[in-house]
Amino acid sequence: MAAILDNIPDFAWVKDTRGRYVVSNRALARALGYADPDAMNGKTDFDLHPFEHARAYRADDAEVMASGRCRRLEETHVEVGGRWRWVETIKTPFADGHGRLAGTVGIARDVTERKKVKEELAQVNAGLRSEVERRKAIEARLQSSEARLRAIVEASPVPLCIISMQYGEIFYTNEPLRALFGFDPCTGATGNFSGLYVEATERDRLMERLRETGSIRNTEVHFCRPDGTTFWAMTAARIARYDGAPAIYIGLNDITERKRIEQELLESREELREVSAYMEAIREQERKRIAMEIHDELGQLLTALKMDVSLLKMRLSRDSEAVKKVDDMRELVEKTIWMVRNVANHLRPAALNFGIVSALEWLVEDFGRRSGIRCMLRINGSEPVLTDVHATAVFRIVQASLTNVARHANATRADVTLVRTMTGLELTVSDDGRGFDQEAVRKGYSYGVLGMSERARLIGGSLLIDSAPGMGTSVSVLIPLEKESVS
Repeated sequence: MAAILDNIPDFAWVKDTRGRYVVSNRALARALGYADPDAMNGKTDFDLHPFEHARAYRADDAEVMASGRCRRLEETHVEVGGRWRWVETIKTPFADGHGRLAGTVGIARDVTERKKVKEELAQVNAGLRSEVERRKAIEARLQSSEARLRAIVEASPVPLCIISMQYGEIFYTNEPLRALFGFDPCTGATGNFSGLYVEATERDRLMERLRETGSIRNTEVHFCRPDGTTFWAMTAARIARYDGAPAIYIGLNDITERKRIEQELLESREELREVSAYMEAIREQERKRIAMEIHDELGQLLTALKMDVSLLKMRLSRDSEAVKKVDDMRELVEKTIWMVRNVANHLRPAALNFGIVSALEWLVEDFGRRSGIRCMLRINGSEPVLTDVHATAVFRIVQASLTNVARHANATRADVTLVRTMTGLELTVSDDGRGFDQEAVRKGYSYGVLGMSERARLIGGSLLIDSAPGMGTSVSVLIPLEKESVS
């Protein structure tokens, strides 16, 4: 076995579980500058390679041992013996006589020449188009290179095929494509490629793009196997000549699993949004209930207490000190009543029960009083009739926008504009503050902005933000209305 390893041109080695070389063949030893392979025994990749490369090799070994499966690294760009080379590497775990994991076995093939062949072919094709006088000499070289290219294509892990430009007849398929479609590995693929699309309209659309541009890249296509099963593939195709006639060269990458995960993620996201909407509705109902209880029950109790204090003052009119104390108590009760009303309004403004315009008027007035920032409300068109859900969402979006103005904008003025159009509402909150970098906010996951966007989405609207450092900020919400609401 050692003689076989020493006489193959590929790099071969055996490492123990700690990454130490146990066996190396002469090809690997010479590439790393050792005359005798035994001189590498006991060394690790950190002794033989730059640190970053050694760490990557060690990580690959650890993954192979952890998974217990063979791993193939295709066309990896590595430094071998001071030169950068392209190699294909296969690593597999192995066990000792007792079935325990003993380390990894690796073999790497230098495919740099294969990469050079591809580059040579590109140069040859370019030369054929521009140098007519050298055509005969280049044709002989092209024939030689074509045989090598065919061998490379057949060994490629990428599913590839060549079909007729006019009729879709299959001229050539490599083994990965035959396996992907379930074709007979012995007889190969025959017939027409056009019948392998799930949707004929998709096929026609792709053919039209090919005729217009000559190539397509990174296009998701839904294919159907002869047995009826389907799969998704990322497709690249270009028009070239095959045996003198126009043909389509196609490369595929199976993305069925990715599409399945994307669909599951989309469904999960929709479920989360539904749960979020439900929870928000519950919270709004709870705010409404608490606000009503505070306003009705606690407010009534405080009003009754205020009346009792007034009666007490009348009975103690002869005692000046007692009257002063009663006046203090009355003032305290009035402040408490004001605080209760304020808390109730901030939980859910009573003005919302009278329409969105009344609620916005209260919000703008409250914002100006609290922040000291001048704020104006403009209404263009008649007042829209909104459901409680829509009105609450619009109110919360404006409330969140004005809160951001007070906290971050350093503004002197803010404007709230509600415009009713023939198709819906356009609500805008703008300020003359310092603005912000929208890209930085997106990268920082601003939950305030996300919350406003989600509220708008839940009522079928969309949120647009226009801002830049030093240019102020404008937050716009576009909300479509039902036809009967617009009339």
